Amino acid sequence: MSLFRTMRSTLRNQVKLGLVIAATIVLVGLPGCFGLSEAEERYNNGVILMQEGRFQEAIAEFDNAILLDQSLAAAFHNRALAKESIGRLAEAIKDYTQSIKLEPDLALAYANRGGAHNKLGEFQSAVNDLNQAVRLDDKSAMAYTGRGLALLNLGNVDDALTSLDQAIDLDVEYFPAYANRGIVHAQLGETQLALSDYNRAIQLNPDYGPAYRNRGFEYLAQGEPELAIADLNRTIEIEPGLPSSYVNRGLAHASLGNLNSAVEDYGRAISVDPTYLDAYITRGSTFDDMGRFEEAISDYATALQLAPDSPTLYFNRGASYHANGDLPKARADFEKAVMLDPNSAAAWYNLGVAHQDLGELDRAVTDYDQAIAIDPENINSLVNRALVNSTLGNHSLAVADMDRVVEIDPTYAKGYLVRANAFAKLGLEAMSQADIDRAVALGVDRARAEMSISEPTPSP
Repeated sequence: MSLFRTMRSTLRNQVKLGLVIAATIVLVGLPGCFGLSEAEERYNNGVILMQEGRFQEAIAEFDNAILLDQSLAAAFHNRALAKESIGRLAEAIKDYTQSIKLEPDLALAYANRGGAHNKLGEFQSAVNDLNQAVRLDDKSAMAYTGRGLALLNLGNVDDALTSLDQAIDLDVEYFPAYANRGIVHAQLGETQLALSDYNRAIQLNPDYGPAYRNRGFEYLAQGEPELAIADLNRTIEIEPGLPSSYVNRGLAHASLGNLNSAVEDYGRAISVDPTYLDAYITRGSTFDDMGRFEEAISDYATALQLAPDSPTLYFNRGASYHANGDLPKARADFEKAVMLDPNSAAAWYNLGVAHQDLGELDRAVTDYDQAIAIDPENINSLVNRALVNSTLGNHSLAVADMDRVVEIDPTYAKGYLVRANAFAKLGLEAMSQADIDRAVALGVDRARAEMSISEPTPSP
């Protein structure tokens, strides 16, 4: 008995567009003066270390500056930048906030705090900060760009596009604005505009990883896997620590039929980040496609440790158990899937298949009932319910289901064969023969059709 295989998102949902937030670190400087204090000297040391990318050491110098002079707004701001650069976002926001308390008109602090909120997914807070940054400095392309990204993530696509257009009007060479605007165009389905923006960002900065990453994702979404792989190769050269790039390159390899290469890339993503859920899901799904069900089950089990309440993972692992011949475990996983997502017609269908294959026919009918209630045009569920009802002797119910199937799809030959079998069991030979003729007219071999009617139920 066939079932729905692993649940896969549409490519547009599965391919991850990267957040593009800032291109360069903009440090706040101290006003020029003669005779620097020790706090100012420590501060300047921190700035030099920041410029060299030595963020931990810079933080230590800013710590010392702040210990010596807690009124240095610039020290709090730049320490926040250093912390943000190494991923300590919550701490960075606290430091940005303190710099704003000390210097309420510091537009850059609002802009950078908004950027940190963006990275944390706190998009409304980001918009609030970036609005204030724009009020204080309406010439800041960075602030308009960050605001555009936040608005996009809040679903305000038109406002996002306007904000990004403003950023580009202010600075036609500000490449993060083009990269972010490309994301907006991609979400609007404006592929050529998206690619044009990514191209422009790359032209302005040939080493800007997010532009390659997003262009690669767009190529993948548009069915251009070779181009996607080229861009994702470049992305990985520039940003080797991003697991999403390996996963999406794996998807590109898989779309070309290079499943071993895909598995290798998913493994690389896991090496970079052992908690990256998408890598386990995509590798498990690829193992399914390769018939390596034990390995698929292992990946889904690991993924369930990361996301124990995911109905999709139980659905996928159940499908792998079913393919591997372990029907009781398949049934258990499908039961968990429908418990977590009772509105999934596919999960109810698969649970019905598991019950049907285990000979638990009454329970299978109940499962198919649920699937059909959710999706009344679910042909697979209608056919399987008819087959089970025929086995149970409920031939009139089987006929009713097949009436619905051929109404939904008059070209579905199997529907006529299943109904022909039910008519035959009811002694309606002329109606049975008419359905056989319809199936033959649709391309079914007559001898095969006649044989299927002579069986207890047609083969699924």
